[in-house]
Amino acid sequence: MSETDKEALAIRALGLLREQVHARIVHYKAELETSPELDAVTAQVVEQLRAMQAAIGPERPSSALPEDMETEQVRIFAKLLGRLLARSGPVGFAAQNLKPVGRRVAQLFFESELHEKSQGDQGKVISHAEQGVCYVLGRYRHRLRAELEGFQYKNEDIRVLTLDLLEKLERDLKTAFLSRRSPELNRVMHVFMQVLTDFLTEHLPPRAEQMAKLTIRHAQTARQPNSLGHKVRADRFAEFRTEWERLMIEQMVFYCGDELFDRLTTADQPFHDETVAFFQDPHVFSETCEVLCDALYDYLCQEGFLDLPVDWRAQYARG
Repeated sequence: MSETDKEALAIRALGLLREQVHARIVHYKAELETSPELDAVTAQVVEQLRAMQAAIGPERPSSALPEDMETEQVRIFAKLLGRLLARSGPVGFAAQNLKPVGRRVAQLFFESELHEKSQGDQGKVISHAEQGVCYVLGRYRHRLRAELEGFQYKNEDIRVLTLDLLEKLERDLKTAFLSRRSPELNRVMHVFMQVLTDFLTEHLPPRAEQMAKLTIRHAQTARQPNSLGHKVRADRFAEFRTEWERLMIEQMVFYCGDELFDRLTTADQPFHDETVAFFQDPHVFSETCEVLCDALYDYLCQEGFLDLPVDWRAQYARG
């Protein structure tokens, strides 16, 4: 990919990542009835927490200069990043997150093989018999079902069995087609995991301090009336994650895009063109970035550097 292509891919992936965050907000129905006993227990717990907070007293803002607090936040953030990304580090960040990333990407790969955009691609080359029939069945799924619904049936059981048979035919074709692609997916995922490991353990560590500096500076986490030098407060989390994920996506696209493409195109066994093209899809980078960043935020919170909003896990439901 050219530099312009990689910049465009990074922008698209970042946009998808932000859409994913907003799409996962959970809305609760206010009209649902609640249990009076549970409400009473909840109210008691809330009062106890307020009493504990009052006894401890509010956390007073630091009297240090914003420049000094910014320097301290950058120092701590960079130190924690270095520890997290170290190949021999105690937390094993890369190893712990390869499996969840792999699951996300594999799901995307199989969905892309049966996606309606692919089904409607008249120029797509059919590699397997099941693939062509599966595309046609998927394209005319609603029409076929409507045709079957319009028939006269001897009884309701026969009607249900007929519709179930149509679904089974399509499901079996999908399974047969995707099983043919599984060996190639396993090979390409092995390469992708190697590239991602190198990205996290070799490419990012030398850049951690600069990325920390840019994130803290642009997010203005040390320049608020209630800012503290030793951590980022919850009210700046949105700005913090926006800046960090922008840098993360850019670094990932520019490094992983080239490395992965080079390794796929020079492999001993050739890959299908659509497989190589799939790993230039912005969804791959946005999903990977989301898994890695969520794990990073948890780590920073556990280390006391990042205050996550109290409704963080409730607002953003994980698939």
